[in-house]
Amino acid sequence: MTKTIKETKAYSLLFNRKSLFLEKVNKIYDYAVNFLPKINRVFANYTGHDILHSLNVADYMYDICDYPDQLSDLELVVIIYTALLHDIGMVVSEQEIENIKNEQGNITDRKYSLVLQKYKDEAVALQECIRPIHGMRSLKHILEMDNECFILPGYTNISFQDDVAKICAAHNENFEWITSNLSLDQVKGNWTLNFQYIALLLRIADYLDIDEERAPLYLYQYLSPKDYGDLEWKQHFVIENKEKIAVDPKTGRKHVEFYGESSNPSIHRKLLKYFDSINDELKKAINYSETFRDKKYLLTISTMVHNKIRPKGFNFSDFKLSLDYKAVTSLLMGENIYGDKKYGLRELIQNSIDACMVMQEEVNGKDEFKYNPYQPFINVILDQDRKQVIVFDNGRGMSVDILKKYFLNVGVSYYVSDDYLFKGNKYMPIGNYGIGFLACFMLSDKVNVITKYYGESQANKIEFEKSSEYICLTYEDVPRSQGTEIILDYDQFLSVFGNSQTNVETFIKRNFIDCQIPIRLISSKDGKTNSKILELQQLDSLHPESIRLDKYFDGIQVALKFNYKGITYLKNFSDIYANESFIFQEDSNEIVSEQDLSSPVLLKRYITDGVIKFLSLPIIASSEEDAFAKAYDVLEDFEAALEKINYENANIITIDTSLYNDSELIDSSYDRIVGDFTLSDFRGQAGHSRNAPTYTFLEEKKVIHGSGDKILPYEADIGFQGRYSFEYTDYLYIKNVLISNARIKIPFLVEGIELKGLVVNVTNKKIIPNVSRNNISEQQGKSLSYAIGKALHMWIYENGSFDAEEKSLLKAFIITCYPEDNSLLKK
Repeated sequence: MTKTIKETKAYSLLFNRKSLFLEKVNKIYDYAVNFLPKINRVFANYTGHDILHSLNVADYMYDICDYPDQLSDLELVVIIYTALLHDIGMVVSEQEIENIKNEQGNITDRKYSLVLQKYKDEAVALQECIRPIHGMRSLKHILEMDNECFILPGYTNISFQDDVAKICAAHNENFEWITSNLSLDQVKGNWTLNFQYIALLLRIADYLDIDEERAPLYLYQYLSPKDYGDLEWKQHFVIENKEKIAVDPKTGRKHVEFYGESSNPSIHRKLLKYFDSINDELKKAINYSETFRDKKYLLTISTMVHNKIRPKGFNFSDFKLSLDYKAVTSLLMGENIYGDKKYGLRELIQNSIDACMVMQEEVNGKDEFKYNPYQPFINVILDQDRKQVIVFDNGRGMSVDILKKYFLNVGVSYYVSDDYLFKGNKYMPIGNYGIGFLACFMLSDKVNVITKYYGESQANKIEFEKSSEYICLTYEDVPRSQGTEIILDYDQFLSVFGNSQTNVETFIKRNFIDCQIPIRLISSKDGKTNSKILELQQLDSLHPESIRLDKYFDGIQVALKFNYKGITYLKNFSDIYANESFIFQEDSNEIVSEQDLSSPVLLKRYITDGVIKFLSLPIIASSEEDAFAKAYDVLEDFEAALEKINYENANIITIDTSLYNDSELIDSSYDRIVGDFTLSDFRGQAGHSRNAPTYTFLEEKKVIHGSGDKILPYEADIGFQGRYSFEYTDYLYIKNVLISNARIKIPFLVEGIELKGLVVNVTNKKIIPNVSRNNISEQQGKSLSYAIGKALHMWIYENGSFDAEEKSLLKAFIITCYPEDNSLLKK
């Protein structure tokens, strides 16, 4: 016999009381009977939301009450009304469906196209547009209903319509919504009404209507598992008892209990989490009920579900990590290698990039993707509702064989194995060491991996705990395509990022450049989902107006920002900046200003082994003597004191460089500067103060020269730095992932080139990062720097405006300083 409203306990009590509300209740019941089946228009697989569910909820609400006989007629009526109408917002009209798909109107704050892009299923996309807001839709629907059924009997203008609407909305909102939007004790007409109390009853009762008919679908709705089909829930989950509220014969206290048998550990664990949610809801409701003044509203039901579900046939894999687990935990799962726990997220995203890149290459040209091309994606899902962070990709996935041979063997990488290399894939993943996954334990003590290998029907699920080397491996039939989900604890993950989702976004943007695989950051809270594709930097957007040097490289992209307009080809000594340029005359032991000579001095005469050496000295005028002396007394540092005055600079050159004084501070009048030329002589000829010392700087310039008079100076080991010594403007990426500590120094750089910034992205398999992925080896760094230095000067040679002699010198520089083509440069 089908259950009707008359069989519910609240209705029976109203009937026995001969309540004036019975006629109105019957009308609302008839309305619900006719309207609720329309839920199936969109929620066809949510069959547990029919009228039977509403009637069951009404009875559970009644059974949870400690003193139902003391409730007013109005409160009993509101219990029935909210049980019948709380899911009515799941009804969606054909016009609304069309508007949702066309993203018109304000039905939902979710864009259908983005939801569809995520779930790849129109029905699920529609459901996920409606489900998070169905409580508010119920509120709106109720407020639009005929007001007659909500008018108090015997009154013409006192309605409880708004109250019922808010209670129905509250079941789909967070707990705090109740206290913010619903009132406590009220009197309407001749009846009392505690809205908050009834809202608590509805939330708990809605959890409890779960059995062999409804359980899988309700769990599907509540847990929102990504891409799981309804059949999977029906096949593997059974709750046997219909009545969930029992009374302890010893204590007389009520409790919630579940009986049944579970044959799938994955679903069983989800059920345990579901029970935890019920426990949490019970605890919050019971604690809050203690604030009610009237004893009849007190909830004394136990805060813990009595779980009597019998697990059956669970198979725990005997696979385990093959290294000493304590050593692995100490060495590989912490900050010893990576330095910062945040890099655990970098490792997971990098793994997803690798998997998608491999998938993209392997499916290229396959018939099944001819009209529906493979579109890789990576989702970082911050699901606060389920307390999970999920890194989800649709890459190649992992087969059981790959899991056993590589994933569970720490230090053994699939991507450097024959199984991968013999496939002939052009893409070489960044992963080389087989330990990157362990970095996720810096983010969460418990980690679940669900992975489906392309071409296989089953997904493999592995559950890890940081404190144990044993893992649980199970198999699941899932309807979605290939890919991998890494599931982490939400609170632990967010604490690493300062409990800020913005920090998560900033970290991803800093550590990755655009690789043509969309990385989507999805946050879910209170049933609402926000999804955004992160706009990662393009290679040359980090330094606008940079020059691309890709054409010179094999598998390396280079964007270099520099200014070469300042290249100066030197000819005369005076071309080297100084206020005064002096030539030392050894025979007369004096210095002569170049300006006083009949012809300028050609610098090429002073080249020895490709180097020009000269002295640079400050000239302190007599007018600055006192100021310098005071500064020098206080600072006790010549250069620091020099900065406090106005001074000029003098350069002195001689062919015999052995004549230069090795001493730096020249203090005594008889101290030699060059040859037998002393400080006293310098004071007389250069106008240096009588009492101030001077300081000799021995300058060396490496130069290239040819048959002409011009020479080309250059420098060695020049890096990319900003205004401060700790500020670097070079960024090295390997396969789009930042190698944070790697620095590039141009081994030989023509003087006058101003290096402003560098971005390098390496796909060449000859360059691999170290185990922590924050640097490359010293030799690889030298090879890369050499290649970039040569490419830079080749570009300048090909694109710069130089005369014949200057171009010849630049070519000679490249031949001299960059004589070889290393393996990173194209032949």
